Amino acid sequence: PSDHEMGPWCPDNITDNAEAGGIWLESGEVYDVDGAFIQNMANFYNDEKWQMYDENGDVFITATEDDCINAANPDVGAEYENFCVECIPSYITDLSQTWLIPVTPVLQSENAYFSTGGGGPMTASTIPSTRGVALNGIEYSAPAPTNSILSAYTLAPFDDAGGHINVHQGYHYHAATGYSTTIDQDDDHAPLIGYAMDGNGIYEMLDDSGNESTDLDDCRGHSDDTRGYHYHIDAAGNNNFINCLKGAYVIE
Repeated sequence: PSDHEMGPWCPDNITDNAEAGGIWLESGEVYDVDGAFIQNMANFYNDEKWQMYDENGDVFITATEDDCINAANPDVGAEYENFCVECIPSYITDLSQTWLIPVTPVLQSENAYFSTGGGGPMTASTIPSTRGVALNGIEYSAPAPTNSILSAYTLAPFDDAGGHINVHQGYHYHAATGYSTTIDQDDDHAPLIGYAMDGNGIYEMLDDSGNESTDLDDCRGHSDDTRGYHYHIDAAGNNNFINCLKGAYVIE
């Protein structure tokens, strides 16, 4: 990202404060992944198998690129259970991403629902999984598969900006937490933070008075005379951005 640092993700020790780690999204809430969170995971998830630190309080953290890749595998081996998965920027050396987004949005008669996340069933196999792109160039990704991550007894935190890294996508967001570039509006409207894959603008959830729009449709969008049709981002804790695309999108 052009406007903030990446990381940190995993704290080193159960005595570390929130500045040493990132965040985790669970049941609509955002939690600091500090040492206390790691220490309390058995209680948090009501499962005594969680034990992500040793007798000295040091947290088990993936240490290499191979560890990062293997721990993120859907069939992760038992050797990575109770590891905090941390993929760092230096692992990404030869990766570029290109997104094709309409310059002029064209609204459609039917919503195109994503296969994952809120809203409804997928309506076409060609719908992109990427929700959009932030103004700083970072992808708004599909919801993180937190259930799969947790079922393998791993944790893959997001940094305070809502992003983390895998070797296939590079750095990408799973939540909007207010760290990336915004464009303020002349009225009380929420700031612009990015564009969806159909070219419609994505704005923060709350306006300048701290209020959320009450007339959002299934996609989390609505229209006004100034901006036309546009979306408002979902709450960070929901591991979601928007639910569907109202406009035409590019099929690659």
